[in-house]
Amino acid sequence: MHSGVIERIKKAKEQGDFLYIGLWSDEMIRYYRGQKYPLLCMQERLLMALSCRYVDDVVIEAPYIITEDLIKSLNISKVVQIITDEDAVSMEHSLIDPNSVPKRMGIYLELEKDADELTVEKIAMRVLKNKEALQVKFFKKSSSE
Repeated sequence: MHSGVIERIKKAKEQGDFLYIGLWSDEMIRYYRGQKYPLLCMQERLLMALSCRYVDDVVIEAPYIITEDLIKSLNISKVVQIITDEDAVSMEHSLIDPNSVPKRMGIYLELEKDADELTVEKIAMRVLKNKEALQVKFFKKSSSE
């Protein structure tokens, strides 16, 4: 869990007094986001979520579409989402609104994302940039020897 995710969780927690985090199963993530995801398995994501001080409880293998039954069974009064590029699903699923029920019930809140927020994509680009710089450095050093 990187600092950008923790900041999003903190913002969500500020909207109420109890925060559930929903974690999708690994299979569901692959289905909706593609085969290169998830980057971490369910157990790793669960341990990180439970260790975050802003998280009160975790819904393991949460459904993609939030239902009225889920809202009532967990006594949810507000569904908070901060849309980021990390939430993007594949094109074939992009027309599905997983928050249609909370929106209809008037309990959906979408918060603005921080433009400077750290994301997985930004981390990956940093790693790629550093890798390329190290390869150039290694090539120069090996050529001079």
